[in-house]
Amino acid sequence: MPADRQTDPDAPLTDPSGPDLAGLSASIDRLTDHAHDWSTQRLLDEGLDLVRDACWADAAALFRVGARRAAAVHARPSVRSRRTRPGGVCAPVPDAVDTGWFPWGLAPLAADRFVLIDDARALPADPDGARTLGELGVRSCLHLPLRQRGRTVGALQVFWSEPRLAWDDDRGRLLRTLGRFLLTCDGRVRT
Repeated sequence: MPADRQTDPDAPLTDPSGPDLAGLSASIDRLTDHAHDWSTQRLLDEGLDLVRDACWADAAALFRVGARRAAAVHARPSVRSRRTRPGGVCAPVPDAVDTGWFPWGLAPLAADRFVLIDDARALPADPDGARTLGELGVRSCLHLPLRQRGRTVGALQVFWSEPRLAWDDDRGRLLRTLGRFLLTCDGRVRT
């Protein structure tokens, strides 16, 4: 569990490898119920915090993917620093990258569902290759492409400071639905 998260000492511990899909689904429903009451910024914050909580992750980022570019929409924690926070993970959020590079130089994989990388420390954090994910405190990362009508419209990226060896894509299916909803909310501001 990330060091910057507060926990209730009386709350029962939950196994992060065992999904609570009903709880995650209910949380997503509660979030979508606030779509008209909350600002887009709050929806993005709460949505990416929900992604982080559901994955027991240190950081998460949302990207919009177009024909040639992938652009960062939002990240939590929202850090655009060139330095790693002490003891924390910085989500690498380049403003926009060519889709041939995205994600992390692994474009030939063209994942439809997900890419989980256990040891991502040596992967580039941005196209210029000046920083690696390891320099940002990242050990493992997950790329969840967001697809609509047979094409990739966005992506959720999740980052851990500890090794992550397995991924339950039942959880990923719900998170991809949430990611598409967040892109829609962000899109209503842009139009």
